[in-house]
Amino acid sequence: MKKYGRTKEELERLIETVNKDFPKHYRKIEEISIHVLLTPEEAIEIAENFHKKHGLDGTINKQIDNLLFDEAYTFKVDKENRENDDIRPAWRVIVDLQSSPYLFEDYTLIVSDRDKAVMGMLDVNGHPVSLDNE
Repeated sequence: MKKYGRTKEELERLIETVNKDFPKHYRKIEEISIHVLLTPEEAIEIAENFHKKHGLDGTINKQIDNLLFDEAYTFKVDKENRENDDIRPAWRVIVDLQSSPYLFEDYTLIVSDRDKAVMGMLDVNGHPVSLDNE
């Protein structure tokens, strides 16, 4: 344990903490450094409800391993004063599309952790998309 500078007791406490929080963070738990309001399942459920409500193409990818979390996603840029940018934690939920020579492979729904709602969409290249020009 000396290689990492931890005693056996510290390692056991760390493992206990990870096991306790595991339902909230299935993926890259060690990289999430903030308290999240939504579990991965809740983020996927919110994306699913939005997807159905708006009749969007594709299928919500429900695999927790494919879910990404941004601790500081920029929802809006204030060009006059960058200190006022709208930055919040968000979940990225992938929507898979059937293979087609005319469509991209997938797109992403952005679920705000704080607002518990879908706040945007990204195309396969990561560019913002609105419902009007999907």
